[in-house]
Amino acid sequence: MHKSVKWLLVSLSALSLTACATTQQKQVTSWSKIEKKGVLTVATPTTYQPTSYYNDKNQLVGYEVDMMKEIGKRLGVKVKFVETGFDQAFTSIDSGRADLSINNFDITNKRKAKYNMSIPYKYGVGGMIVRADGSSRLVKKDLSDWKGKKAAGAEGTEYMKVAKKQGATLVSYDNVANDVYLKDVALGRTDFIPNDYPAQKLFVDFMKRQNPSINVKMSDVLYNPTKQGIVMSKKDQSLLQKINPVIKAMMSDGSLKAISEKYYAGQDLTKPFDKGAKIPVIKTNDVE
Repeated sequence: MHKSVKWLLVSLSALSLTACATTQQKQVTSWSKIEKKGVLTVATPTTYQPTSYYNDKNQLVGYEVDMMKEIGKRLGVKVKFVETGFDQAFTSIDSGRADLSINNFDITNKRKAKYNMSIPYKYGVGGMIVRADGSSRLVKKDLSDWKGKKAAGAEGTEYMKVAKKQGATLVSYDNVANDVYLKDVALGRTDFIPNDYPAQKLFVDFMKRQNPSINVKMSDVLYNPTKQGIVMSKKDQSLLQKINPVIKAMMSDGSLKAISEKYYAGQDLTKPFDKGAKIPVIKTNDVE
């Protein structure tokens, strides 16, 4: 055999090996790593009831926790939860400490630009706690009557930004129990508490059972509908392509609805609040 032919065969063999190696390298995706380990690592706060918290038996439970356990079951992998604060929820994805992160994260364009976010698994909407006797005088659907009213909440939250945008006087609290907020509204020290409607309703219903005469209630006024998604790395689409179909299936078969009703006292948060309803959206991009 001529030397030139031998060199050609060697070159072709080298190219073939390189192509195989490249193909194998491409197959190492986010999902293939998870599948190989058999473990899906999930970052979660573990301190927020009703989505991620420890019950009286010291078991980690909640809407998002139960959802992820079911997702893991359907994908054939174990789910390992790692406790993560809000400020570490995204860095845990960046560092590879977790495969995905859950913490009631609203799906926003800013987040989608940096991370993969699943289709919505839960919907929310802004609400407010007011006095039951009507003396808060907050009834307008466009929130135009918030001006001059005292809004109670934690400093810097999106809901307090809405209150500021609408001209309310902000009364900020630092690390106090939820019942302190309620008592101040009931006694007229503040006028309302703007926050997430489903979670507020859950808390107000609980407090009313403990003290039926407490002068608070949930307002019927809603604003700023939201949708929550699971946060994942944008390195590739493999994990996203596994997660989304499972969420869709859980929506279709009613299993996600059952989890919602279990933790939100019968509320079905798998459907948008603004479907067929006109709910105002107050943008807070210009609010510090």
